[in-house]
Order: sequence, then C-alpha cells, then structure tokens
Amino acid sequence: MKKEMSEIKRRALLAKQRLKMGYWQRMREEQDRVAEATNDSAVIRSARNARLREFEQQSRRALGDDFAERDERLYGKVRDMLDRDEDVSDPIGRLVDREVFDSLDDGNKQRYILELSAKFRELKERYYKEKSKFV
Repeated sequence: MKKEMSEIKRRALLAKQRLKMGYWQRMREEQDRVAEATNDSAVIRSARNARLREFEQQSRRALGDDFAERDERLYGKVRDMLDRDEDVSDPIGRLVDREVFDSLDDGNKQRYILELSAKFRELKERYYKEKSKFV
C-alpha cells in the first residue's frame, strides 16, 4: 500500500510540474499549428497520437517505473523477431511469458493476451518508424 501511495504522489507531482511549466498550453499550440498547416484529419490524428505516445514514454521514464524497463525488453524481443522475419505468423505466442500466463485464470488470460497484442502493435509501429529513420 505504501508503494502505491508513493506512486500516486509521484504522478501528482509530475502533473503539477506539467501544469506549472505550461506543457499543456504548448501541446495545444502545437496542435493548432498542425491544424492550420493542413486540413488532412489523418495527419492531425497521427500528430496527436505521436504526442500521446511521447507523453506516455516520458511519464514512464520520469516515474522510474518497471513499465518502461519491461517495454524496452519486450521491444527488444519484437525488434529481434521482426529483424529475423517480418512476416511472423504467431508473434503473440512468441512474446507470451509462459510462467505468468499459466498462473492466470481464464479471464485474466484473455486480458493478458489483449494487452500483449495491443503492446505488440504499438512496438511494431515503433520498430518500423525507427527502421525508416535509418534507411
């Protein structure tokens, strides 16, 4: 319980710092600039999603969570898998932590698989973005 409270306090502190430093105002101004520069809703949506992912990554790093470390380990697995073969037939099966999966009940197994598949899509998108930067 004590660890959970400290996490809540850290998150509150980060939120307060973002407000003080005008983070959300800058995000709104950037969104307005993108909207003025283009009328393409897909570009606007893509920019918004990129900012959201960046915000989440910064939050994880700032909190020192194990989430960022786990995501990076999982990203390493995804990167290795896609480097070997971009047409993987069972990516979720390769990423599942069997020890964790076997300890879950049926409902939690479904939730685990859904969360893992969403995370795989996110990490696969990151992989292709990073790969396109170097090509």
